Amino acid sequence: MQIDRDEFLRYLGWNGQKTEDTLLQKLDEAAKKCLALASPRSVVRKFRLTQEGELAGTGFFLQGQDIRKHLSGCREVYLLAATIGQGVERAVSVAENKSAHEALLLDTAASCAVESYCDDIGEDLQKNCPTLLTPRFSCGYGDFPVQAQREICALLRTDSQIGLCCDESFLLTPRKSVTAFIGITDLPRTHASARGCGNKCASCKHGGCAFRKRTEP
Repeated sequence: MQIDRDEFLRYLGWNGQKTEDTLLQKLDEAAKKCLALASPRSVVRKFRLTQEGELAGTGFFLQGQDIRKHLSGCREVYLLAATIGQGVERAVSVAENKSAHEALLLDTAASCAVESYCDDIGEDLQKNCPTLLTPRFSCGYGDFPVQAQREICALLRTDSQIGLCCDESFLLTPRKSVTAFIGITDLPRTHASARGCGNKCASCKHGGCAFRKRTEP
């Protein structure tokens, strides 16, 4: 898990304009503090995916055309939940009483960190899978409803496994957390370019993409 400076800047709305050294120093300080406070935890389970879009034997069906299209041709999927814990959130709350700017930088660093952590998990899964995996796909992408997060958390028992809960508004706690599907294709890993962009959405110019990540401000 790391926090790339360019990704950090793009999360803040940077479009290539000149940045002052003092800002870059503050970014680095926020990134360092975030990583020191983070407690990354995750749970991953593999499921067989039926032709009807059910995670076999669970009663959970994929909802929406975008997730079905994303996982088309996949007979198995990984279901992932990951969090970097509550330490950073507590620090953001403390910072808000001192400096809104400091709190914003720390909160944005945390958004970068959880995405990086999920990238690491995906890379580890790919290393141990003989065929190509799809980029991850989360609730809220396209027409895949955010309400599905509650069922995902229940299937993975995230409350007891990693301390991750889904509230009545279908929001995750701790807030810097992710649930996602990763499809297991029949393609060899050499076909990496055939299954999407890798979801580096913070640096993507295609704002209307149906698969664009929705990140915390």
